[in-house]
Amino acid sequence: MICSGKSRYDLKLAAAKEALNRSQRENLSLVDPKKGIALRLVDGPSGRKYTLAFQQSPTLIMPVSKAVGTHPYLRLLVVGLLGGALCFLLARHITRPITGLRAATRRIASGKLKTRVDDSVRRRHDEIGTLGRDFDRMAEQIEALVTAQRELLGDVSHELRSPLARMIVALGLLKHASPEEVAEYVNRIGVEAERLDKMIGQLLTLTRIESGAELAQRETFDLTNLIQEVAADGNFEARGHGREVKIIRADSCAMSGFPEMLRSAIENVVRNAIRYTAEGTSVEITLEQQNSNDEKKAVMRIRDHGPGVPKIMLASIFLPFQRVPETSETNSQGAGLGLAIAERVVRMHDGSIRALNASDGGLIVEIVLPLVSEARP
Repeated sequence: MICSGKSRYDLKLAAAKEALNRSQRENLSLVDPKKGIALRLVDGPSGRKYTLAFQQSPTLIMPVSKAVGTHPYLRLLVVGLLGGALCFLLARHITRPITGLRAATRRIASGKLKTRVDDSVRRRHDEIGTLGRDFDRMAEQIEALVTAQRELLGDVSHELRSPLARMIVALGLLKHASPEEVAEYVNRIGVEAERLDKMIGQLLTLTRIESGAELAQRETFDLTNLIQEVAADGNFEARGHGREVKIIRADSCAMSGFPEMLRSAIENVVRNAIRYTAEGTSVEITLEQQNSNDEKKAVMRIRDHGPGVPKIMLASIFLPFQRVPETSETNSQGAGLGLAIAERVVRMHDGSIRALNASDGGLIVEIVLPLVSEARP
């Protein structure tokens, strides 16, 4: 069957009219990418129908279509190549920083504790950037812990060798000593042995605290009674040296934790104050309850009347084997572990401890501990 030009025109017109009616019924738009035209029928406020037309230069769309061609397999190949290139770039964007993190992890495992991730990873604003920043914080913590352990091991070795060396010297002298000198050397060996025993005991306590081993179940106890008992024991010890320990203020306070460990920590602070306070003076203890932001806290201050501590050492005295330089014999009696143990015990109870010099002389050690809502009867 052969159609005339007019018939073909009528068929195109009918098809276009049918497409227009269908687009109106189904609220669709007519798009001709070759001409860059889009049409849509809309109803006006008066009920009349309007045709909205949008025209864009076909040169923005058609060059790509012409370059690809009309063959479906060719178009599929182009789409596959473009998709593969995008996937490759995306995978590289993700895997490259992860590969860097893996390399940094291996360097940390090999002992290079100063390793950090690349700056390009830390500057990212996605989950990988967050992971990189967390990795750096973890590496810093590991480096600090390992460095502290190494320094502690070196300090322990040095501190243990000093009394051992004095014992060896005393034993050597004892072999050739006259009967009058034997008692002196034997007494010296006993003093050094006692010092070693005390130091090793404190080191074991410090290790147990750091590792969290042998911790009993937390219990609620009366902090006020504990302070009064520590003060009574300290006063008994201080009177033999012409000093005393007295409580200036003691509010009613109850807290949850490990009472025996806290007792030992506070005793260390009080004994340190007794050692340094001047003869004829007293170590003063205050225990005050404070309420802030719906939280109850116990603020304990232990003050002596000694020479104080150089300002630069106020924070470092809570580190193991850190002692204030002094030539007096009282300073050589301690190993520098008492305040370190106290600091770790207070931190274990979610508290804080600090040292400050009093304005009129002496050292104040301030301990802040969280309290429970009500005291135990």
